[in-house]
Amino acid sequence: MNLTRQIKQLPFIEKAAPEVISSLIQVADIIELEKDDYLVKQFDIGKHLYFLLSGELGTLIPLKENNVEHNIGTVKIKNTPIGWSAFRSPARYTTTYIAHKKTQLLRLPIQPLTTLINQNPEFGNDILSFIYTSCLPVLEEVQNQTRPFFSNESLAFDETRPLEVTSCRNYSTQEAFELIKSSAFFEGFNQQEKRIFSKSVSYFLVNQGDIISQQEKASDGLYLLIQGKVIVSYQTNKGRTLTTRTISRKGTVLSWTAPNQNINNRTSIIASRDSSILYISQEKLDNLLALSPKIKHKFWYRLIWLVGTHLLAARMRLLSQTLNNEVTAVSNVIAQNAALLSVSSPLYKISELLKSQITTNEAFGLIYKSLHFGNALEKTIAGMCLDILKDVQRENGFYLQLQKAYDRVNGLDVDTPKTDIRRENAQRFKQAFEKVPYVIKGLENLPKKAGSLFIYNHLANAASTTLPNGFNFPLDAQFISALIIDNQYGVTGLRVVGRSNKNEYWRDDYYQKFGHIFVDSWESLGQDEASYESFLNDATSVINDDIPLLISPEGARFTTEESPSIFGESAFTLTQSSKLDEEPWIVPIAVANFDKRVDHTIYSVVIKPAFKLSDRVNLKRKDSLTKFLKKYQNEFKGYVNEARQLARDIAITPSLSHQPGYRSNMLKLNQVEAEFESDVRALESQLAQITNKNQAAAFYGSSTFKLWENMQHALGHINTVNLGFGGATLEACVYYFERLVVAQQPKSLVLYLADNDIGNRQSYNQIAEHYIQLLEKIDQHFTDLPVAIVSVKPSPARMHHQQEIIKVNKLLERLAFTRPNTAFIDIYSAFFNKDKKLKTTLFCDDELHLNEKGYALISQCILAFENFIFHKKT
Repeated sequence: MNLTRQIKQLPFIEKAAPEVISSLIQVADIIELEKDDYLVKQFDIGKHLYFLLSGELGTLIPLKENNVEHNIGTVKIKNTPIGWSAFRSPARYTTTYIAHKKTQLLRLPIQPLTTLINQNPEFGNDILSFIYTSCLPVLEEVQNQTRPFFSNESLAFDETRPLEVTSCRNYSTQEAFELIKSSAFFEGFNQQEKRIFSKSVSYFLVNQGDIISQQEKASDGLYLLIQGKVIVSYQTNKGRTLTTRTISRKGTVLSWTAPNQNINNRTSIIASRDSSILYISQEKLDNLLALSPKIKHKFWYRLIWLVGTHLLAARMRLLSQTLNNEVTAVSNVIAQNAALLSVSSPLYKISELLKSQITTNEAFGLIYKSLHFGNALEKTIAGMCLDILKDVQRENGFYLQLQKAYDRVNGLDVDTPKTDIRRENAQRFKQAFEKVPYVIKGLENLPKKAGSLFIYNHLANAASTTLPNGFNFPLDAQFISALIIDNQYGVTGLRVVGRSNKNEYWRDDYYQKFGHIFVDSWESLGQDEASYESFLNDATSVINDDIPLLISPEGARFTTEESPSIFGESAFTLTQSSKLDEEPWIVPIAVANFDKRVDHTIYSVVIKPAFKLSDRVNLKRKDSLTKFLKKYQNEFKGYVNEARQLARDIAITPSLSHQPGYRSNMLKLNQVEAEFESDVRALESQLAQITNKNQAAAFYGSSTFKLWENMQHALGHINTVNLGFGGATLEACVYYFERLVVAQQPKSLVLYLADNDIGNRQSYNQIAEHYIQLLEKIDQHFTDLPVAIVSVKPSPARMHHQQEIIKVNKLLERLAFTRPNTAFIDIYSAFFNKDKKLKTTLFCDDELHLNEKGYALISQCILAFENFIFHKKT
């Protein structure tokens, strides 16, 4: 194969000067690989850049855990550049390449090539442009292979809209410089070059649901996040929508363009809360880069770095899904950055911590610590890890809820009424199951009478839900009790529970708190007349009292695939007892997937029509019940298969879960945590540093409190604690109330909320409902706690919502007036002058948040209630 001809046919050579071509010919060569020959291996030093001439290469990621190489893509398009990661620090190959058949490649050494690029600006521009544009299809190929997370890819808000920016505003050059200086994208530029970029910026504001840039629409500039939070959404070639990232890190590039090129956005960027965006238009960027070939080359290198970063994240997401193992993918992310990552970084610990459910929460603590307080590289890696671990994080949240449910019941006084224990347990599990995707079908089949017999196939437990002491909750029974029986009848019902082995004596002690009915086994009931009579007395008494009774006729636990096993007769003959006031309904409930790991499954339940045993079996005939149960077991197997298929269907088309007779959380799963968990973790880290742990006046709410940096000084009281977090909504404050407010045990509580709810276009009724829920939470956890409700402030950015603000403030005033030990603090009126015009000098440049003058004003309003907030005795 002629070397000169092959070099001249490269797309970026067309305009190259003869001396450039001559230099390339001197340093280049052509190599040939046979099938299964390696080209390069992951983490090898990047000495060469390759271009495919013929044949095909596989892209592999080797895993040191099992010494297996996993294929994540192929390269077969002629002239595709390979090994361009060598241009990125630390100049090593990020993947392994192997020949799938006889393959030829053009090889160029990196160092002489870099010298040529620096010495020949036009050639440098052409080759770097070609490498960049060749990277994009590789990224697209990987993303098209990935699937949505179980955690939910739907947005936490109902409405999105194209962004309408009427005008971009000037942004302080110094503030722009500080932002650009902190941005990882601009790390390759010196201080002077960063200042040049700073002079070309403007900024604009966006609201929740605004589409900042839309996939496949023309890119028109460079966008960086100043403040707020956005979602990166990608639609695959199969029509699936993936939330590839959530971004809240200041200075992160959201969307970009390439010099002098008309390219389309490769993703959609949607604001998930009010945000401010720094913007450099395509025209200004082209003009700026035209001034200096050196800056232009650096910009190309950073675009290649940016695509490489996105490609690494996409490959790790694909790898985690291919292996069904996110921990392995996270380990690989850290390994790929080990050359640059400090050996003392806490990120090295997370792979081991993630291997045990007991220490997984510690792993997330370290990830969030790195995200908020680490260096630039640690923040980038932590963000990638969180994107990969979405489902694991949800599973961890579920596990923590199981721990809390156990500890809560186990810690109750022995004289606590059993009905109260069951009610408390049901509420705990309702919260827990909101972290797991579930679907219930057949609610219309539930009988009106609560005193019925509910039968289900009992599933084994996943090892990942075993508590540290070895205790396993029967998750299927807890689900039926809390989300079906309690929701339908207002009572949680009672269960028939098998006695534990001798080495599990504490399990019986735990369940006796609930008042459940104990049996040794279904077999023992058939052999011991006294035991059976005792069981009948207890069970019939429950049904006669119109209390639901939940029984698994199998008497043992099985996998979804094996379930159900043989049904015991005692569970059914119970319904014919003369001790009953009337024959109860039998309600068949088939469950699936409760034996699977929470992070990769959908809990599925199918309720079939209730029946009375006497309608289906002639009990006067000998062996009729035995024959019926044998046949019914096969029938029930069909119900379980229906539940399994339902889960598969809902996973593909979540909207099916909202048909009549269904109940599901698929379209709302994990949305509050997805939006706010990072903010709350950062706040918890700050609270952990507080040395004065005495009861304080707590200020709970959104960024109006969060950004109040001198709160203690302004109010003249050291004993205050700021519990504000960015973008906080009423729903989020209800959700995090226990973690933030209850954990502090404050002596009083000041609330600033509903501002973001109004901005997010929540209805008046939704705001009222959530505010009442928050006040109910306060009453649930505190007795006579002084509560101050602060009115919603006006702002230039939300003047179009002024009527809604006035209406909500009247609601807040009424809530305070009708509630004991509650004050209403009106700050709204103080923001207008005598001419009823808004005092715009009280706000920052974003026209939403307060400046020092604004905080001085609300300090005066709050201090008018100083005695109530700081000195009232409870």
